[in-house]
Amino acid sequence: MIDKQSKLKVLESIKDKEMKILVSSVLDKAIKFEKTDSISFTNFLNMNELNIVKKALDYLNIKYFEFYTNSYIEKRNLAFIPGYLENKKEDIFKEHVSCIKIIPKAKGKLQHKDYMGAIYSLGIKREVVGDIIAKDEASYFFCMKNVEEYFIYNLTSVGRQEIDLKVLDLYCDEVQNLSLKFIEKDYIIPSLRVDALLSEVYNLSRSETKEKIVKGDLYINDRNIFYPNITISNGDIVSFRKCGKLRVGEEIRKTRNSNIVLRIYNYS
Repeated sequence: MIDKQSKLKVLESIKDKEMKILVSSVLDKAIKFEKTDSISFTNFLNMNELNIVKKALDYLNIKYFEFYTNSYIEKRNLAFIPGYLENKKEDIFKEHVSCIKIIPKAKGKLQHKDYMGAIYSLGIKREVVGDIIAKDEASYFFCMKNVEEYFIYNLTSVGRQEIDLKVLDLYCDEVQNLSLKFIEKDYIIPSLRVDALLSEVYNLSRSETKEKIVKGDLYINDRNIFYPNITISNGDIVSFRKCGKLRVGEEIRKTRNSNIVLRIYNYS
């Protein structure tokens, strides 16, 4: 059982106020689950939130399940499920999360930012919306089941384009095979500092890059970063406001003058 003292000890170690509130709410779900043995589901957690929440749960030896449709999905849900229902995890997931396909009447005229703008303009809290994946012919987004009907009735257009909506089974091939588009390219950089990488990828001067980072334009794994000298690692997801988003790949080799050849996957 989770005791009050253990919970307070975990929360004291978290300095960010909003993150502390989030972890506290998840621990409350775990406590309720222990008392009632009833299913408890979180909203969508981004990569940074997921990492901190899972560390807290692991520290307290709390068993949980992580839900997502495939490895490309970044925002995920955690759940507490009774042992006798563990073999029905997929059915439980479908009871709590939806995937909605947005089909525009006119093909090829909408971008990811258009879909994202239309979805969030409805006043829905961000934590009840998961990944938004835009394709050439359509877009897909995940949401909590309790707001599915709201979207069906209120999401009627995207970027002034008429659309149709279709709710898909989370485990159908179309959803299971969803993937993001990447443009793969190798860059030569002097070090693994994030400012060195971003300057090269987005053709900015180091001073321009540092200014944007200090201003708050950089996110690594959904965590807002203000320090240009942070070192990036293989697998990091880097978002640079008004420039783009990329995934850090593997270090290919070093050049004769000790520069690093690094593989980068740019989100298209």
